[in-house]
Amino acid sequence: MNKDNMLQIDSIIHAKSVAIVGASGTPGKVGRMFMDRYIEAGCETIYPINPRENEILGFKAYPRITDIPHSVDLVHILLPPKAVIHSLNECIEKRVKGVIITSAGFGLEGDDQTIREQELVRMARENSVRIIGPNCLGIYCPATHLPFPLGPAMNKGSIGIVTQSGSFADLLTKIATENGVYFSKAISCGNEADLNAVDFLEYLGEDPDTSIILAYLEGIRDGRKFYASAREISKKKPILAWKCGASEAGARAAASHTGAMAGTHHVWKGVFNGSGIIGINSLEEALDCLYMFNSQPLPRGTRVAVVTGPGGPAVGAVDACYELGLEVPKLNKHTEEKIKAIIPPFGSSAQNPVDLSIAAIEMPEMYGDVIRLIDRDDHVDMIIVIGLGGDKFCRTIINAAKEIQKPIAIASIHPLEVVALDYKSLLGNGIPVYTDPKRCANALAKLAAYAEYRSRSD
Repeated sequence: MNKDNMLQIDSIIHAKSVAIVGASGTPGKVGRMFMDRYIEAGCETIYPINPRENEILGFKAYPRITDIPHSVDLVHILLPPKAVIHSLNECIEKRVKGVIITSAGFGLEGDDQTIREQELVRMARENSVRIIGPNCLGIYCPATHLPFPLGPAMNKGSIGIVTQSGSFADLLTKIATENGVYFSKAISCGNEADLNAVDFLEYLGEDPDTSIILAYLEGIRDGRKFYASAREISKKKPILAWKCGASEAGARAAASHTGAMAGTHHVWKGVFNGSGIIGINSLEEALDCLYMFNSQPLPRGTRVAVVTGPGGPAVGAVDACYELGLEVPKLNKHTEEKIKAIIPPFGSSAQNPVDLSIAAIEMPEMYGDVIRLIDRDDHVDMIIVIGLGGDKFCRTIINAAKEIQKPIAIASIHPLEVVALDYKSLLGNGIPVYTDPKRCANALAKLAAYAEYRSRSD
């Protein structure tokens, strides 16, 4: 990537001081919300900017950015659009290098909005200031204490996000961190007046703290650059991407949201297939894939073994596997014989799918014994486990998973209050868990698709 971009983005993400223009101490205001989040995140130095206040939440407030007696690494602007240019002038005078503009109303069709955005970019580039936004949330980085509004945990992880929708990243990081899955950086780039999604994609591609990249895209201005960059990055680390705006109505929504041109579905499908990007289509699927990619090794093939206590869901799991291009092969005869010696002789099956019978409710340790055997079966590349959840079931899976070398996915079929506990227990121990076997199959299929791309690229 452009080395200057890399260094400039890195300096913004590693800001040690932040000025918040439009900061407020009044509950219910956006300026108060961001003040709260920066304080909770442990940001080292905060300068509230508000000409009507002398102090905000214990921090000395300044009328203007230029009144701050110290250097400022990053400025976060929360003002109405017409006031942003004045603040940017102050940033230039202060020699600030990075500016986040959360203000919306730029770059969309109508009156002088586009002209205002063009003026922002001209001013910034003439004075070596880089802009993130407008119409964005900015940066979430646990290592440097930069927050998102919903306040996801500040635990450090290895997942990086670039998104043209701030709410998508905010929700996703909040839900995932509550389930023990953590992030390196998340960047909400909004209208991309200056720095854009491809710049941040390339940054995350080179970032040593990031091993998985997730992108939410409504449109890309330079398709060739995006394709070339994604193809190279995918050879080293997976890119999961949700491309919205494929339909005519969705394209109109994307244009009204960020001003981006969406493009057609078949073109994007070709881009994803050719560059190794793993396509996703919802917030739920994004989380499902993160839980899988964040914890499991790449499989050697597409062969799946299904191990179940409740019989009915296993049939749906097998159907889902075949629909998704996965195989459900016969087990090695030696494996089948060993399984027969473990499971009850009634209502069970040692063939794939392996049915432990209703006895699994009282003897969940059978799950652990069986998946250890299947892990050593050379006919199998991945494992789906379907159970009724609960503490005993989870402890059995956690203990067995310590010895498992192949990708594994758990379906917890139980009332939601029990499933919620299973999620925290299993995900907290690096085991992906879902509410439906079909979601297990889909997440494994995505993992296998990326493994296949990597094998072709090596």
